[in-house]
Amino acid sequence: MYVDYTIELTTAGPNMMAVNWLILMLFPCVHPAPNIILFIADDLGYGDLGCYGNTSVRTPQIDSLARDGVKMTQHLTAASTCTPSRSAFLTGRYPVRTGMAATGLMRVNTWPYSSCGLPSSEITFAEQTKKAGYLNGYIGKWHLGLHKDRIGDFEHHPLKQGFDYFYGTIGTNLDDFGYETKVITNQRPYWYGELFTIWAVTAVALWSLLRSKYIGTVMFIVLITLWTVPIICVYLLFENFTLLSSFVHRNFELVEQPIRLAGLSQRLVNEGVEFMQNATVARQPFLLVMSWIHMHVAIKTAKQFEGRSQFGRYGDALEELDWSVGAILKALEQLGHGDNTLIYFTSDNGGHLEIGTDGGYNGFLKGGKTHGAPDGGIRVPGIVKWPSVLPRGKVTDEPTSLMDIYNLVSTAVGVNLPSDREIDGEDILPLLKGDVSVSPREFMFHYCGNRLEAARYRPKGGSKTWKLVTHEPNLIPGSKLCQFVCSCNFNIHLATPKLYDMTSDPGETTPIDSNSKLYRDITPIIQNAIYNHKNSIKPVESQFTWAKLAPKLTWQPCCNGHFPFNCECIDPKYSENFTL
Repeated sequence: MYVDYTIELTTAGPNMMAVNWLILMLFPCVHPAPNIILFIADDLGYGDLGCYGNTSVRTPQIDSLARDGVKMTQHLTAASTCTPSRSAFLTGRYPVRTGMAATGLMRVNTWPYSSCGLPSSEITFAEQTKKAGYLNGYIGKWHLGLHKDRIGDFEHHPLKQGFDYFYGTIGTNLDDFGYETKVITNQRPYWYGELFTIWAVTAVALWSLLRSKYIGTVMFIVLITLWTVPIICVYLLFENFTLLSSFVHRNFELVEQPIRLAGLSQRLVNEGVEFMQNATVARQPFLLVMSWIHMHVAIKTAKQFEGRSQFGRYGDALEELDWSVGAILKALEQLGHGDNTLIYFTSDNGGHLEIGTDGGYNGFLKGGKTHGAPDGGIRVPGIVKWPSVLPRGKVTDEPTSLMDIYNLVSTAVGVNLPSDREIDGEDILPLLKGDVSVSPREFMFHYCGNRLEAARYRPKGGSKTWKLVTHEPNLIPGSKLCQFVCSCNFNIHLATPKLYDMTSDPGETTPIDSNSKLYRDITPIIQNAIYNHKNSIKPVESQFTWAKLAPKLTWQPCCNGHFPFNCECIDPKYSENFTL
């Protein structure tokens, strides 16, 4: 039996409905500004939802959006990892334009109290809706930074990026938070041995120098100390992700440490509902981003969802995610906003194949999270529902992007796009409405970090979409996987790029013969587009230097006491037994 929790609204919803009816009766030509709800899941696989072909797990609430709106089957992110993908989503710009494209091994902002983050000079879609008088809320995972130059400046915080209210995680969810396994040993199984070996080899070398009398005892002690201290720091840094990264904030205030993952979905739903209630009482149109923690590991659900699905804890979490979306939609209807709200659902990147059944299902697509060019990491569910504007039950197979939502939101609220910068989003509203049948996106560029590894081409004529791949992930021999994550630095450069017909071969199984006329006709067009695109990229300060990514230990907070001791607290708004 499917779990259903009822949320009772205490706000004056019926009064607002009466006000809206009165306005429409007196001024029939006036259309109230649409509310906007943007749902973004974390690491959700392309094939995880019922409306995208999954028959193992029930997702009726999300499926209802596809039934009542427009489903995009070739909807793509700007990156196959969280931080750069989310930056592109908020700004409508490729991460490489904003400094949010990784230059090295670390491709996400792992430690919230670092100086890495989305530059405040960027104009988010929340700042766009702010121009139109909207009340903006962001609930859930941020993953785009906190402070910039000093503790307390909050330059990367959501409230400095156009949002009026924030509740959620500044960073991300990590394996360590579930107390079952650790990110570092998942990624490097022999981590402890490797670290000790690095220390021991140098220690033995220094000992040999001491015995040979090349250095004295005092110098030996100094050198061994100078070598041991950074090794210990590296060990402590990667061994203590929960202490250094597990936080919940309400606006600028740290309210929970570490995160209680079980029941977090219910708290996020409650915060989202309260935000809509407050906006309704204030008689302001609202933009609400519900950025879910699911389906990222560590996976924990409320007890009511444990064992509910036929697909283990991943399935349980997926059903909890679906319930969460349904709870927000139900509250929206109760507040009287159902017919005047633009609703969008997506994921920040594809499923993480390397972690097995906890990593999601990408269907027929090749690759997954972190893989770079393959579609499994960058093609995600994309659904838009906008009653009275968009048709019901429409499906489009044309290429679209998360970056296009920037343009869609701007159009919906009647605000012009910024004219002082390159916006990579396109106007897909005519495509969603069915006024045109071809995507406005002729070319799309797929990055791994700051390196372009593939490009898409949708000619204005015909019905084909092509993809030229210049780099492939360096997979474990005999496998379709990497060791926990794929590293852009070790991806394989193809001497002869591979061309795929993504319309008939979405799984990228059979490249076009490089000696064929078709290959010779299509490839130069895409290569020329790549050349022009690269020339349009202006130098920008990278947010992914080690100096910016490393946690600032002097910035680390502690709920009760002095860091790193006794750093635990529970959000006082939500007791340990809070449920919806």
